[in-house]
Amino acid sequence: MTREQWVDLVLDMLASGDAPQEIRGKYHPEIIDKHISIAFDYLVAKVLYPEASKTNNWGALDAYAKAFEMVEILDHTSRNERYCILPVQPISLPANRGIRVVSPMTDQEYRFMYRDNNSNNIYGKLEVDDVVTVPRYYLEGQRLYFSKHLPFQLKYLLIKLIVPFSDLDYEDEVNIPQGYGKLVFDLVYQSLGAKRLEKVSNDNNANIP
Repeated sequence: MTREQWVDLVLDMLASGDAPQEIRGKYHPEIIDKHISIAFDYLVAKVLYPEASKTNNWGALDAYAKAFEMVEILDHTSRNERYCILPVQPISLPANRGIRVVSPMTDQEYRFMYRDNNSNNIYGKLEVDDVVTVPRYYLEGQRLYFSKHLPFQLKYLLIKLIVPFSDLDYEDEVNIPQGYGKLVFDLVYQSLGAKRLEKVSNDNNANIP
C-alpha cells in the first residue's frame, strides 16, 4: 500500500466500532500520518533490524529502501574530497544500515563500502587501502564523503535509503512484512495514548514488542 492508503486505512479503523472510544473518529489525517510515521520507524529500527541482525540477513532490509537516481557527486575543494548530498536523511540504524546501496547508476554489483567516520587514518596506513580499491564512504550529517578510490570520471550515483515514513511521497509504496500490519495499528493506538502495546515477539526483551 502507499503512504496515503495507509493513512486512509488507519482512519477507517479508527472510525470503526473496534477502535477505543476515546480515539474513535477524533483525529485529522495529518495527525494520523505523524503517528503512523512513529509506528513505521519504530517497526524498522526495533523489530525488523533486530530480526535481520539475528540471522545476519541484511538484505532483508532492502525491501524497505527507496531508490534515488542521478545523485550528483560534488567536490569539496578545501578538503580535497568528493561528496554527495543525500536526498533525505535515512532512518538511523547501527552502522548506518539505513543506507542500503551506494553505486554507479548502471552497475549495482559495484557497491561502495561503508566505513566509520573516524577510521580514515587507520585505513590510509594499511596495505588493504591499496589492495581493496572499491570506493568507501562515510556519513557526515546529510553528506556522504568518498575515499580516493572513487573514479574521477564518475559524476552521478544510485543511492538506496530506508526513508522515514514522513519523508516518503504519498504515492510511494510502504512495505510492511506480512503479519506486522496489526503491530502498526497497535503502535498507532499506543502512540495516541489509548492502548497498551501487547508483546508480539518471542524474545525476552520487554522493551521490544
